[in-house]
Amino acid sequence: MSNKFYITTPIYYVNDVPHIGHAYTTIAADVLARYHRLKGEAVFFLTGTDEHGQKVEKAAVARGLTPKAHADSMTINFQNLWKKLEISNDAFIRTTDKEHIAVVQELLQKLYDNGEIERRTYEGWYCTPDERFWTGKEIVDGKCPDCNRPVERITEDNYFFLMSRYQQRLIDHIEATHGFLRPESRRNEVLGFLKSQALGDLCISRPKARLSWGIELPFDRAFVTYVWFDALVNYFSATRYLSPSAAGSADPAVRQQFWWPSEHHLVGKDILTTHSVY
Repeated sequence: MSNKFYITTPIYYVNDVPHIGHAYTTIAADVLARYHRLKGEAVFFLTGTDEHGQKVEKAAVARGLTPKAHADSMTINFQNLWKKLEISNDAFIRTTDKEHIAVVQELLQKLYDNGEIERRTYEGWYCTPDERFWTGKEIVDGKCPDCNRPVERITEDNYFFLMSRYQQRLIDHIEATHGFLRPESRRNEVLGFLKSQALGDLCISRPKARLSWGIELPFDRAFVTYVWFDALVNYFSATRYLSPSAAGSADPAVRQQFWWPSEHHLVGKDILTTHSVY
């Protein structure tokens, strides 16, 4: 719709305090939101915090706190900073919101019921800081190719989203949709990634025996969902319960239909692949 503008920042991880990179992205989003309000458009500007996963659990243990107590204390830092910088966000999402959790579980169940998720025994190299599995071909000298920290060998049962089915669909969409990824250099980077290798299926769970701090899988209570599946859904879930009323209605379904999809996601280059592919 041409009369609305929905813009998001990444949701920021609560394993540490805000830094200049968080401020840079949020100020850029604020400038765009204010510009579109001046044009008379309906604007929804969303930011927030990403609060599940191993890094958060580890940071909480180091402080002698529960993960939720740690997340509560760290989230305040972001909220106070945005007030100090006079950021004009319309909403602040937390992935520990019960409404967000409900949407994540709803989507997981739908994918599972549609045969898009299956359980497998998996063996691979795991980077705890990035919370990501890598193949033997991808690691470099026993280290994660992204963060250059040591990986560990893990064998366990997990659930996989059958993402390999969607490789060509992604390529076709990016090539056919002008401006879907900007700048052009980053669009080319993502297309190069998709065309140079087979897109594997995505591990979307972690056993509670290894990680308890996450959203429980609705179809298997012994597992929580992978933090990226939880986090990326925030842009969608927020339109249901945090967005402004739309078409004269506060009904969640009406609001979601009006605001989704977004006009603009601002992300850093370090999370480009995660957002534009996964």
